[in-house]
Amino acid sequence: MPRSSKPRKAYRPAPVHANIVQRAIGGAGLIHPGEVAAQCQRIQHALQQFSAGQQCPQHWRSLADVANMAETLAAMRLGAGPQAEAVIQQAQQALADVWRRHAQRGSWTLYPAELEALHWLLRLHQTQMAVCSYTEFEEAFQRTTRRIAQARAGNAPPTAHVIQGDIGTINPHDRKAA
Repeated sequence: MPRSSKPRKAYRPAPVHANIVQRAIGGAGLIHPGEVAAQCQRIQHALQQFSAGQQCPQHWRSLADVANMAETLAAMRLGAGPQAEAVIQQAQQALADVWRRHAQRGSWTLYPAELEALHWLLRLHQTQMAVCSYTEFEEAFQRTTRRIAQARAGNAPPTAHVIQGDIGTINPHDRKAA
């Protein structure tokens, strides 16, 4: 006789921390300016190498992750607004166009308008990171991971450009704390 209802999901308790007050205080603080500067420097270096044609697949994924995180942070009202949405959309379109050209012709060439869109994305992301707390960053990372996983599962709107970097393939429990 077949089951009449779906089986329940297994119970997986959330982690329990003994130092919850310290974690809350630490999470409420803004990301250290040195960490923001180091992150922005790595992203800028990735864009420079990508535009020079060096390690393009790896740097494309890094820039796609930046675009996805910027979109999530903007949805959380960090560096948000119509101009920010336009910057993110233009950068995602540029990345989608480059990916399409690579698939068709094997070329990773960035056109000047695409390069400018990616530079604006980096400026926006730097602004977002400067006003982001550790807790907000972790929440944005989790949301982005879930959103990419849903898009990979086929739950994206038909008109959406799914730009997936490495975030969708990372297990957040296996990575080091930010």
